[in-house]
Amino acid sequence: MILTSPYTLPFTSDYSIESLNKGTWLVVLHASRIPPHIGLLIDGSYNSLTIKGQELDIDINVLLKTIRLKKIEAIFISLVKQPVFSTSFQKEIAKHFIQQFHQVKANEATCLTPIKLFLSEFYAIENQKDELFFQLVERLKQNHYINYAFGMNIDESTDEFALPMYTHTQLQQIISTERMPYYND
Repeated sequence: MILTSPYTLPFTSDYSIESLNKGTWLVVLHASRIPPHIGLLIDGSYNSLTIKGQELDIDINVLLKTIRLKKIEAIFISLVKQPVFSTSFQKEIAKHFIQQFHQVKANEATCLTPIKLFLSEFYAIENQKDELFFQLVERLKQNHYINYAFGMNIDESTDEFALPMYTHTQLQQIISTERMPYYND
């Protein structure tokens, strides 16, 4: 029996790649994988926490080239404009949150950890330590913080994407397994 995720993200077909140069975006790489990788794109600058360390100020064109060349399933989620703080200030704070962690490490930090801090700071989304990405997206939708989303290298026969579901235990096990080739803890 194949289970379909009840956590979906509607897609728009009305977008331009150039729109990624402005505003605040959640970037979901390897979107169907468990777990997907989540980064933050602000005014064309991509930042994330990975198994290998911090990725800071990666130009959107470099990210898009990698996505195209490696045919990475990617989702771009446009967040509503933060009414008080400039995107340049938000970008500095996002990098600060990422720099609080050396790398993704089981039971310490996931790629989502600094993003949750960012969303708590700028969108009043309470930071729930063990919340997983598909659950966080659901809260963003319920609070009307998502403008729209679109995908690259995603099946275009549908107007929504089913987010992969997994448990906190699965996430920690996958992080531990993926870290093994890089680090001896």
